[in-house]
Amino acid sequence: MKSVRFALINNRFDDQYTFDLQGYLSVSDFCSTINLFNETVQKCPPPGNKLIWVLSIWILWIIAIVSNYLLWVYTRSSYGLVVLPFFMILTTVLFVWRHRVLRRRFEKTVVNICNRVNATENIRGINYRFSKNGSDLADVSKQIQISSNASFKAIYCLVIEFDDRYNALSSQQFNRYPSVEFVTVPLYAHLGANIGSEKTSTHPAWNNNVSTHDEKVIV
Repeated sequence: MKSVRFALINNRFDDQYTFDLQGYLSVSDFCSTINLFNETVQKCPPPGNKLIWVLSIWILWIIAIVSNYLLWVYTRSSYGLVVLPFFMILTTVLFVWRHRVLRRRFEKTVVNICNRVNATENIRGINYRFSKNGSDLADVSKQIQISSNASFKAIYCLVIEFDDRYNALSSQQFNRYPSVEFVTVPLYAHLGANIGSEKTSTHPAWNNNVSTHDEKVIV
């Protein structure tokens, strides 16, 4: 089993054709398939780095704290101190929920595209797989491992796997006999044998048709 990885960089999968694809995928087939994945990513982009989301929450908290302080300085009202904790909790929940929705929609969409492409490419021994941090997203048993290895920035890759057994099977269909046991015979080998026998024979060729029976003259 041979596999080639194409990383997701700036919301685009690497579309550079490599030498590892030769003999398995043509340039046109690879470009058409990778363009389909990139168009899907543009429609449903990933949420991005978690650090940016965390910084956005902190900025909102700082704005809320400064506003609450100014409100207390000018109005001497303490209602902002009561509202501030609920605001911080609410914004955190909303950011986490929005990030999870975008992430699940992106991953589910790309996995569905992989399944659609595999419906036709598996016949040729080619399998497309979407991985996150080195784990297959289509495998439910590995979802716990993916969540436990979660980091601020997820590494997404499109993995193209090639089954060498398909190539061996296709070669056997065209070559029914193994190359070791297959013996080639020259086309004019039998003619060479006949020419050698003719050269060694002293009788002309028309003598071969002469009858060997004794003839008697009838008077």
